[in-house]
Amino acid sequence: MNEDLSLSSSLADLTVLEIGDQIGDYAGLLLAGLGAEVIKLEPPGGSPSRRIGPFASSAPDPERSLFFWRYNLNKKSAIVDVDRLEAQAAIEKLASQADIVLLAGEFEAVERRAETWRKLAEANPRLIVCSITPFGLDGPYRALKATDLVQMALGGIMAVCGYDPQPDGTYDTPPIAPAMWHSYHLAGEYAAVAMMAAINFRELTGQGQFIDLSVHEAVNTCTEVAIPTYVYSGMVVKRQTARHAAPNITHARLSTSADGVFMLANLSPFEREQRALAQLADQVGIGHVLGTPEFAQLEKEDRVAAAVYRNDLLVEVVGSLPANEIFHRAQAQGLAWSPIRRPEDNLDDPHFQARGSFAAIEHPELGRTLRYPGTVAIDGRTPHFSYQRRAPRLGEHTEEVMRRAGLDDARIAALRAKAAV
Repeated sequence: MNEDLSLSSSLADLTVLEIGDQIGDYAGLLLAGLGAEVIKLEPPGGSPSRRIGPFASSAPDPERSLFFWRYNLNKKSAIVDVDRLEAQAAIEKLASQADIVLLAGEFEAVERRAETWRKLAEANPRLIVCSITPFGLDGPYRALKATDLVQMALGGIMAVCGYDPQPDGTYDTPPIAPAMWHSYHLAGEYAAVAMMAAINFRELTGQGQFIDLSVHEAVNTCTEVAIPTYVYSGMVVKRQTARHAAPNITHARLSTSADGVFMLANLSPFEREQRALAQLADQVGIGHVLGTPEFAQLEKEDRVAAAVYRNDLLVEVVGSLPANEIFHRAQAQGLAWSPIRRPEDNLDDPHFQARGSFAAIEHPELGRTLRYPGTVAIDGRTPHFSYQRRAPRLGEHTEEVMRRAGLDDARIAALRAKAAV
């Protein structure tokens, strides 16, 4: 590979066939962002994820789903009913040309299709097939029904997210869920890594692989320290407000700025951070005794009282100025403080702007461009993940894909007449 070639095109020679629902959308998006040609084979009514809101219209519209737009950038769409016998000849041809097949969805649908693709892989030994299902293709849970929320509940993430307990250690508030679609993001990232590993294995051996990925297992591996803490010490971690779950309740870190924004601000047990707090207090004109012999004596006699004094001073300092000013003043002193932003607050962040973190994608049907989360890494010149094309309209590339499969006008027309494409 040319050393000057950006990672954004590192998969440019790969063709991926994506079949299924929203469980696999993110995995396909990651491959498309790295330059792979991802062809979404959709049923005549469109992918289920086209019906997930919100919508850029006054009424639900499969061509206006913001969910679908977000998770299907750079992809192509061909209407091919992969379960219809009439479409099998075209499917076989596409399978012979593909590098990866991504099968995602409920167990029954994926299991039924997986057998077909295993057979097609026999004719194309280099083919990599990756299935993503709620619980995997075997095991006692394999046919259970699940949603994103169910996955976060069963996987353990939900149990370690929430608010502080009462002083007696009991909770009067329930667990809470992380951000929406969290479980599908985890599964998508694991699937992308597994498919890249399979590509590397194929380069070494010439052989493809079948990957059976479980959303449930992907979620279960991302519960922070909960499992190792229990395995090695027998202790159950406790969920805590805006902090990592831990066996013991740690110090609260939330305070409020002058403009009403929650700030994540805390002091580590280092003398330099106490000095930094003292300097911040001096800057904003708040009197204090940090650094004095009196405070040093208090620390010797009553460490709890000293800690309470420091925290009260911290809260007063944070509340003296707007969040953005406190953020930059604290960072200038080497303190890892920050405001708690809403997602939309990041759109105008100068750091994101400088790194090109949001991609401007043209939507001709809207007559305007929209901004999408684009990249998480750059090489100094170009983004490693490059999203340049809006999500496809339903069946936008059907004819292109069918001609690639060797079908002429008459055969395409006959399949259309039977609603197979």
